[in-house]
Amino acid sequence: MLDAARLRALADLAGPERAFLTVYLDAGEAPAAFDAHLDRLGALLDGHPDEREHFDENVRLVRDLVEAHDAPEGGALAVFAGYAADLAEAHALPVPVGTVARIGDAPYVRPAYELLDEHEPFVVVVADATAARVFLVTADDADAVARVRGDVKNRVKKGGWSQKRYARRRDKQMEAYATDLAEAVAGLLRESGAARLVLLGADEAVRALQHALPTDAREALVATAPIASDATEAEILDAAAAVAEEGERASERALCDEIREQGVGPGLAAFGPTRVLAALQAARVDTVLVERGVERPATTCRACGHVAHGTPDSCQACGSHDVFAGDLVEVMTTLAARTGAEVDFADPIPALAAHGGVAALLRY
Repeated sequence: MLDAARLRALADLAGPERAFLTVYLDAGEAPAAFDAHLDRLGALLDGHPDEREHFDENVRLVRDLVEAHDAPEGGALAVFAGYAADLAEAHALPVPVGTVARIGDAPYVRPAYELLDEHEPFVVVVADATAARVFLVTADDADAVARVRGDVKNRVKKGGWSQKRYARRRDKQMEAYATDLAEAVAGLLRESGAARLVLLGADEAVRALQHALPTDAREALVATAPIASDATEAEILDAAAAVAEEGERASERALCDEIREQGVGPGLAAFGPTRVLAALQAARVDTVLVERGVERPATTCRACGHVAHGTPDSCQACGSHDVFAGDLVEVMTTLAARTGAEVDFADPIPALAAHGGVAALLRY
């Protein structure tokens, strides 16, 4: 699985012309369809001999990589080639992303970023007063990584001093249990890089764990929900995936609201493709929010590398007519990676759609 660090390194690669070829190949895709993608791209380069030379060399690299690596069943293969930059990599992806071939002045990383954003690893805890199980869920696997014993005695109904002593003793047991569990969870979040946490189980145990979590782990919490004590592992993971997805949608809406508030208050916001692109080019962006699947055109100048939103027939920076068309969201994704900004791909949000499907939270 491609990780964020490798994607950032790929995004850092850039050239003055379309010297990179990227292919996403879904498992089971017919070879004829793959060849058709490459033939179509090659035909577009007639009249650009330098780029055609890059393309032909990259096709050779891509074919060798596709022959040497199989896309996983039910998944895809991401292939990045740039012979002038000594780039030749193939990475297995756990889910299909749609077979596509792209040429550009940098590797085409948007599909991988969208996949990474939608399938971020998350931690699941299912707990009651007896014990807790902790799972790390990634795009291609789910592992039970810890078990913490509770053995907190059930409450009794006797009255008087004995009841009060028993209650205090039980509360201390629950506190100690929650503290041990919180340490295990916080450690797993740090080690795995998971950004989301889901708590399932009995209300009392879940509340105690929430209280015991350190601040950074509490900030990763996206949802809590009850679940039967005899739930199977499959039922636990299905329930966790459902509440984690809703938590992710809620965080997208919250980010959109935060950008809107900044827009009417301190002003640390940019709205619309043109303004967000300018903010990214100035390295002012903290987080870009993009509607998943949105398409916006971009034009890149071969002479000076300037990128503009839209389809002008000449460069707005140097006046050159030697320009080529591209995907603006891909440009934004690449610029975000190079400047340390986050990219969050969101399901449709009306307030975001009103600004062309693109907005950003700014650093300054």
